[in-house]
Amino acid sequence: MIVQLPPTTAVAFVDARHGWAGGQGGLLGTSDGQTFRVELRAPIAGISALDRRRAWAITGDGFVLRTTDGQHWSRLGAPHLFHVQFVNAQTGFGLTRDGVVVRSTDAGRIWSQLQAPGLVQSECFSSLRDGWLARAGSVWTTHDGARTWVRLRLRPSSALPELGCRGHDVWVLWREGAAAGTEGYHVYRSLDGGSSWRAVLASPFQRRLPAISNDAGPFNVLGRGAAVFSGSCSPCDGFGTATIVRTLDGGASFRRSTPFRGYVPSALSFVDAARGWLVTGAHAASAAPARLGILWRSVDGGHSLRSVLRSPLLAP
Repeated sequence: MIVQLPPTTAVAFVDARHGWAGGQGGLLGTSDGQTFRVELRAPIAGISALDRRRAWAITGDGFVLRTTDGQHWSRLGAPHLFHVQFVNAQTGFGLTRDGVVVRSTDAGRIWSQLQAPGLVQSECFSSLRDGWLARAGSVWTTHDGARTWVRLRLRPSSALPELGCRGHDVWVLWREGAAAGTEGYHVYRSLDGGSSWRAVLASPFQRRLPAISNDAGPFNVLGRGAAVFSGSCSPCDGFGTATIVRTLDGGASFRRSTPFRGYVPSALSFVDAARGWLVTGAHAASAAPARLGILWRSVDGGHSLRSVLRSPLLAP
């Protein structure tokens, strides 16, 4: 028996014109950044895009799909995957719903289990050899393709981790639970592969560091000290607000967007520090906000957003 993944959305762009967005209704693709075609009608839980032709997606039942022409998809099998990330045309890494790290060396047809220091909650690989994983309040790294793992010197936490990486940049978001309308969270970053760490963001009630918003949402690591974070505040301004914050200097400073009212971010994809896409549900004041998804585009690092697609296929 295969249990469906919880409702979610996904977005992945490779440049300003080519990308995909998916939700509970299916998968849409674009070749000009403006018009979208329906490529699949099945729940989509994740997307990993290598270039304008080659991409992989995870369905709601955990199977891997692949396209080699940017439009037509085939099912490869590999059930129960929760996350997938390809570093080249043949090699990809994934995480099963049971917390097992796996790898494929044949473009996603066959997956084999990798060594890991226990069950994993989040993983990220930036190359064939370099990867990071988080489990049980700790972060580990490998530089030999998962043959050996080394625990990194980072303050232990019992929070739920989420990793992002690019090159030698590694960022980890620890989600610490909610109280009084605010989610507790901390964001740490390393610019040297995990040898040294710095806390750069935290929930508003911490008051020691800048905050994203009351709740932390999806984020993108762009490398060379750049990263983009999204967040939301459900009790703010009547219908709630969404915010994007961007750093270009490893978290030494952040640029914050003007909060936009009534939306909650659910997926994020930036191709560089300026151009990116964000998926939200419909406005909270609409008749059925859960039945519609909206894709937004930014050309100024998230400071301003313009909606480019509204579709029930993108509903979370």
